[in-house]
Amino acid sequence: MATTFKAIADFSDCFKAAKKMPKGVPEGIVVHSTGANNPNLKRYVNAPDICGVNPNKNYFGGENSNDVTPHGVVGKDKNGEVKAAQILPYDICCWGCGSGKNGSYNYDPAYIQFEIAEDGLTDKTYFEQAFDIMAKVCAELIGQYPSIKLENVVSHKEANKRGYASAHGDPENWLSKFGRDMDWFRDKVRIYLNADGVPEKLYRVQVGAFKNRQNAENCLAEAKKKGFDGFIVEVEK
Repeated sequence: MATTFKAIADFSDCFKAAKKMPKGVPEGIVVHSTGANNPNLKRYVNAPDICGVNPNKNYFGGENSNDVTPHGVVGKDKNGEVKAAQILPYDICCWGCGSGKNGSYNYDPAYIQFEIAEDGLTDKTYFEQAFDIMAKVCAELIGQYPSIKLENVVSHKEANKRGYASAHGDPENWLSKFGRDMDWFRDKVRIYLNADGVPEKLYRVQVGAFKNRQNAENCLAEAKKKGFDGFIVEVEK
């Protein structure tokens, strides 16, 4: 995706678990904010060349972190530029939102999840830049995965209200500081889509169809080695 850079946390327990999404593709997006006054990506992403060095190694999935590992993070790189980092493959379940009364968007239905690194919640310029980058990421993900509908781009708070996440209030706690809400955010996502909220036309290439799962995995691995993103979808005959 054009808006993100990859810094896959292959050292994380979540990456190593590599639990595949039940339908092979994501069904929505959860937008989080971190709840800490630290907008720097190096706090959350292990990519020293882009983000700077975190000597504490408490970035997501690091040896001195908890088990939380989202699919990506938005924040400031080492030069102060706001960027988005992908830290997990988009076809595996992340450890992001916890559980609610109906289950968890971590697993079923499985949602892509991004954290936006909070600052002191007073810098309007950073606020606008961070949420604009996040909106672009969401639009690109909708374009990449038609399984994601705009109405299923939700906050952690909304995910909890639906019964699929723990009781957090982010990022509404931040949005409300500037008189905004998730409807405003979804409108921003819609701006990067066409007028009726449907992604611009994409042309997809199918590499092959296999009766044997391992053959499909091997083909996908070869495609990824050459720099192509892909995923496996199981279909009934």
